[in-house]
Amino acid sequence: MPLRPTSFADNQSPPYKDTQYASTYNSQDRLRPTTAGQSDPHYHNALPIQRPPEGSNNATAHNTPPSTMTSAPDPLTRAFNEAVRPYLDKIERLQAEIEEKNLDIQQLEDERADMHAWIDKRGLRADVPPSIAAAMNSDSTSAQTLAHHLDRKMTILNHDLHRLQDSLSSHLPTSTFTTTLATLLPAIESLSLLPHGPPLAFELLIKLGGNLNSHGGEEGYNNDGDIASRAEFYSRLDETMVDVVRRRLERGGDEEQAWYVGKDVKRLEKTGGFLRSKIGLQTYFPRSLDVMRYEVKRGEVGVNGRHGGSP
Repeated sequence: MPLRPTSFADNQSPPYKDTQYASTYNSQDRLRPTTAGQSDPHYHNALPIQRPPEGSNNATAHNTPPSTMTSAPDPLTRAFNEAVRPYLDKIERLQAEIEEKNLDIQQLEDERADMHAWIDKRGLRADVPPSIAAAMNSDSTSAQTLAHHLDRKMTILNHDLHRLQDSLSSHLPTSTFTTTLATLLPAIESLSLLPHGPPLAFELLIKLGGNLNSHGGEEGYNNDGDIASRAEFYSRLDETMVDVVRRRLERGGDEEQAWYVGKDVKRLEKTGGFLRSKIGLQTYFPRSLDVMRYEVKRGEVGVNGRHGGSP
């Protein structure tokens, strides 16, 4: 029996070959045209369309990593960098050289400190050359150290002169003592130039004269040549003492304790009277005493507001 064609309603579409898969968005549905304003529900599950950002003329610019987007320097900047590169390299070399020189300087300073310590340990500061002495005297305690070394050297010289005199059967001329002890005068003068040095130099000069008085004996006291040598030595002591006294008066504020000038005047006068009666020494620091007596008479205010007289 022939089949009768099936009738379809006007609003129904003819069946397709794969209508059994009605829930699937098939290839034939993709070909179905859509009109403006109509939407196909199957398109809602499709991937969104990627569009380039607004204002971008290059479709690939937004996909480029930021690190690769740095533009090459312009010719002027490149030329400037090339021009200053030699100077930058030179600056780096100079900085390296400065660091090396600083290390060398530090090493030399360490060696100098070791040398100064070696000199001080052996009490040789009074015998160093002027160039080394200038470097060592830059320390704040240089005056005390130098005075200690001078006192030690004076004691050693005095002991050696006594041993020499005892080893001889005859009298040792006073000129030998004075020449030996006079070698300390330049160092004492240098001590008086240092901060806090004048009081220490003052005491060392008095002690230096006392060391000379311990030599000679009766034979040396009565010898004209020895008396002349002794007088000449005390004249040099007095000349050095005048400068020390003046510096001490000028730097009164440098002393830790007040200097009572009148008290030292009496001490020197008493020692001079003893030497006059003992060995016939007529003058004992005469010019230095004149300066000190004049200071006492003026009654000037000394260190810490105290007068120059006795306490």
